[in-house]
Amino acid sequence: MMASTSFVWSVWTVVSLTLTLASASADDQEGGAHCPPVLCGGVKIAFPFGVVPEQATATNCGAIGFQVRCVNGTPYLGYSRYDHWLQVLSVFYNNASLIVADSHELETLGASDGGGSVVCRIPENNSSTKVGLPFSISPLNQDLILYNCTKAPAPDEEGLVEMTRCGNRTFARIGGRYGEPDGGGYSLDGCGATVVPVLVKDDGKANASDYEQLISGGFLLTWQWQTSKLHLCTE
Repeated sequence: MMASTSFVWSVWTVVSLTLTLASASADDQEGGAHCPPVLCGGVKIAFPFGVVPEQATATNCGAIGFQVRCVNGTPYLGYSRYDHWLQVLSVFYNNASLIVADSHELETLGASDGGGSVVCRIPENNSSTKVGLPFSISPLNQDLILYNCTKAPAPDEEGLVEMTRCGNRTFARIGGRYGEPDGGGYSLDGCGATVVPVLVKDDGKANASDYEQLISGGFLLTWQWQTSKLHLCTE
């Protein structure tokens, strides 16, 4: 009788442990807690996002990869307190998307020379290098290409606009949709190129001379998540 009782107890222990581990695994996949929404700079930060408190390095709120820092009333994607690159402008919870602006590109374009004067420098890194899972850049964006040239491009290059504030060897051009197969055709002989996705008007028309406004207007990101879980947190 004691052996039978011991066997039943052992089976119950194994089953309980299995269920506990399965539950923990599900929680890990879902991420952190469903914390109350937080307003940062007029942007509502709700699950699956979670705000990392000031001076903290982590948060229990939000799913993995959806951390946001609220710095002086401005929301930025990511854990880091030092590399605030992607500023969150709007979040659309119903269709799992958000608009972000590459603030680092803007800062580089309007960098100071240390003496109070503003000097324009072309950023060296594409905005796509700052985007990782669970986010992806939407193909609804268009490419804005910034060029820093060692010599003047051929006069027949279509769509090039001189960036007068940056010098006579810097140019901008509006390309096609983000991710199109011909996206590699933006290279110019003697020029370095940096690509920034931008979200243009519905008619698809944009003026490359408005490059600063286009960058500050941001670009569209999407994420993969179960939208059914969002209704409880965003309504």
